[in-house]
Amino acid sequence: MFKIFSLLLLISTVSSFSGPKVPTKHAKQYDRRNAIQTTISSAMLVLGGNPAPSAAAYLDPNTDPPVVTKRVYLDVQIGDKEPGRLTIGLFGELMPKTVDNFEQLCSTNSYAGTTFYRVLSDFTIQGGAIGDPTGKTGKSAFGSSFEPDNYRLMHTKKGLVSMVRSLSGGVDSRFFINCNDDAGWADDKYAAFGIVEDGMDYVKKIEKVSVSPPKNSPKTPVTIIGCGVLNNA
Repeated sequence: MFKIFSLLLLISTVSSFSGPKVPTKHAKQYDRRNAIQTTISSAMLVLGGNPAPSAAAYLDPNTDPPVVTKRVYLDVQIGDKEPGRLTIGLFGELMPKTVDNFEQLCSTNSYAGTTFYRVLSDFTIQGGAIGDPTGKTGKSAFGSSFEPDNYRLMHTKKGLVSMVRSLSGGVDSRFFINCNDDAGWADDKYAAFGIVEDGMDYVKKIEKVSVSPPKNSPKTPVTIIGCGVLNNA
């Protein structure tokens, strides 16, 4: 009976794996979501899903920041306004395969022309859907989606960059930037692999663009016009 309940619970929440969607300013909704997270983790164990890491394995980026091994940049433009640059430090020791994927996509300028297709102020901005401007799918540097290295890094710091998950649970090219210091809802579900070291002022500008419901897609295009790898890591 518990297995049936767990399965129904997972089915009812599976849409969240395509990317976070609920603004953090709705505190009551977040409290409810956090309250059921433990139950969902238990259900995944019963159904054979990946177990959550033990508490000892978690890393808080505020007190135990991962080593930055590489730095990449995204040049972003809102409509025809002056572009801004986001410099992202990548945690290659903690997330080697996930970082390799993102670094390759940046070094080959693969993100150029893609957009931030979903914007939720004080929550996240989501982008990088190579080949699909709607954000439903993406394309990894390896061709197909893959399982990220781990989910150890806690989402307790603004500017963290994490991979969006597909409905199958894998990741591709899509990512989101955390715009809130308290995003525990993302722990165990989304793999953080880097952090915006410079350019959060431009992220705030992106957060302020007008969006169209229900998908919170920007009315003015927010486009990645270029990207690459920096040599100062």
